[in-house]
Amino acid sequence: MYDVSIVMPAIRTPNWDRMYDSIEKSCKKFSFELVMCGPFPLTEKLEKLENVRMIIDNGSPSRCAQIAALSAKGRLLAHLVDDAIFVEDSLDQCIVLYNAVCGKKDVINLRYTEALNFSPNPMHPRYWYAWHHAPLMLPGVPKDYKIACHHLIDLEYFKELGGYDCSYEYQNFNLHDLMFRVQSDGGTLYDSPNDVTNCDWHPNGIVDHKAIEDAYVANDEPLFKTMYSNPNILKERNSIPLDNWKNTDAIWSRRFSKGVPKNYNEILKNN
Repeated sequence: MYDVSIVMPAIRTPNWDRMYDSIEKSCKKFSFELVMCGPFPLTEKLEKLENVRMIIDNGSPSRCAQIAALSAKGRLLAHLVDDAIFVEDSLDQCIVLYNAVCGKKDVINLRYTEALNFSPNPMHPRYWYAWHHAPLMLPGVPKDYKIACHHLIDLEYFKELGGYDCSYEYQNFNLHDLMFRVQSDGGTLYDSPNDVTNCDWHPNGIVDHKAIEDAYVANDEPLFKTMYSNPNILKERNSIPLDNWKNTDAIWSRRFSKGVPKNYNEILKNN
């Protein structure tokens, strides 16, 4: 048992060692494990660590995140991403806040920045509200609801809700969906005291983002629009099957149409 399980779908092996070093500086007061899921094995450094696990899977990012979460051993679940550098002491501050103000159904929004080369430019405060984003302005989304793409949540409560809906291929709309179900169930989202991570950013499909953007257009946004155009969706759908990831393809064809790559450089080559 750990205080927190940090889970993420993961492909960006060149960043993993640096990312882990930043996690250690971010979480000094509490015990943590890092659970990643994706197509590549751990780096030489990480494979020696008892609190780091890699689950090999070639499915979509949503499927990988759900698999990682279901193998977590922590009291709390922190969902984050592998193109990030953690801010020193930030996870400690979030866990302290969680312990002080959160009940079982409450969540800490792990605020982050997203800019080229991990630039730490804070988001506008309204960014963390659903109706700040045009694709979320739908009849099924209450106007006062918040978002938390990266979040700190009670692991058992996460499981009660069914976690991430893996019919969404990429993790964006299903993160919103989970947080809307939390709030509909009576939970409150609290913003983290400071930014927790500085994330890299690759617009217009460059580097490794083509599959992500293709999934957004072809599947995820249309699915979300259909689902949340129903004004009663959150009354009808609070929890989902926890094993819903089993209904997804074992190989994410949108990323691996040319076969499962041997390493991250092949992903960049095939992007």
